[in-house]
Amino acid sequence: MDKAEFELIAKSVQAASDDRKAAAVIAYAFDEPPGEKSKDRCWIEYAAAAALLHALEEATPDKATRKSLLQAAAKHILADFLPIIAPEEAEAFIKAAAELLASVPTPETLTAGSIKKSVHMIPKAVSVLPKIPIAPKEEPAPTAAVTVAKSRGKEAAVYVGLRAELAPIAPRLTVFDLSVMQAAASIYASGTKTFSSNQLYRALTGADAHTRISSKATLEAVKKSLDTLQATIITIDAEQQAALRGYKGYAWNKSTFKGYMLPMTKLETAYYSGNKLAASCDCWRILATPPALEYATTIKQVATIPQEVKRLPKGVSATVNNICIRDTLLYYIHLNRGKGAKLNYSTLFEAAGVDTSDRRIYHKMKKAADSLLKHWQEIGFITDQTDVIESYPNDTIYIS
Repeated sequence: MDKAEFELIAKSVQAASDDRKAAAVIAYAFDEPPGEKSKDRCWIEYAAAAALLHALEEATPDKATRKSLLQAAAKHILADFLPIIAPEEAEAFIKAAAELLASVPTPETLTAGSIKKSVHMIPKAVSVLPKIPIAPKEEPAPTAAVTVAKSRGKEAAVYVGLRAELAPIAPRLTVFDLSVMQAAASIYASGTKTFSSNQLYRALTGADAHTRISSKATLEAVKKSLDTLQATIITIDAEQQAALRGYKGYAWNKSTFKGYMLPMTKLETAYYSGNKLAASCDCWRILATPPALEYATTIKQVATIPQEVKRLPKGVSATVNNICIRDTLLYYIHLNRGKGAKLNYSTLFEAAGVDTSDRRIYHKMKKAADSLLKHWQEIGFITDQTDVIESYPNDTIYIS
């Protein structure tokens, strides 16, 4: 194992261990397991991380392999816990250590990796986030009431609020921030918990592994967005929705979802060629399921999209505006598929946060949207969407 991979594993396991220790302490001290994990599961995951840390402390990069690290961790688990647990229970600890180790990608994956599928969250409570101001830490977060359903003449609302942990990095989230969150959640859902900005860029743009980073400006926007998402706390109060007859059969482990938009910690890692530093990269370790993803999964409003669909077609560059238009268009398609809905281009661009008051920009963005629709038709993602061109600014997309 080279030094870069060893350091990446060590930093990822340390971050996971710190987080899991806190979760285990809370679970046992207050009798309230975090999220949907039981007390025993919190303890197993922390013990597995601690065993891997012991294995890493005893190992050296030149002699270590992932297999040898797991074997050493298993020995620590058996030595430390067999007096207090049954031998068959030790398998759960060893499996947890294996899962933690597998969640750390290789340095090659960080620099050139991609994923096969993306998750796309489509609840209204997620789509409205750019309209909600981020409150400073010392002030109460204003909440937006999002009507999600009606039952017997009464409306049920989900209440959503945003608050900065420290000083607000931005006054509001942007549509691009939501796209970055979706991409990070997709990496998390794929089983990888540690990722780099390059890897997220590929997940965001739908690029293949080893595809060259085509827009440095977009990559910098990704890094800025990650800092914002890491420092912003979201609260989704879905108590009224959970009480509705149509949602009672869902797996409501809780009705309030709260935490950082992306609950993660930043890792600084370096890549070595022999003993010589070749490159360095900022990486992040996601420590828990993002609250928006947990909520969307609970109400079964998460679409799985092949990366081929997110791939920007030829002629559509990987700019922030084009990515926002693509993801907003995907949202409207999933929301209205089978309903015969109409989508005005100006409505699309406004929802995507793109200023098209300049007619030249309007036509440029419309050309990008048309290219995306054509690409999706060619790969079979959509078959019934028809672009009906009328007069400016009343061009319309029919979603049937």
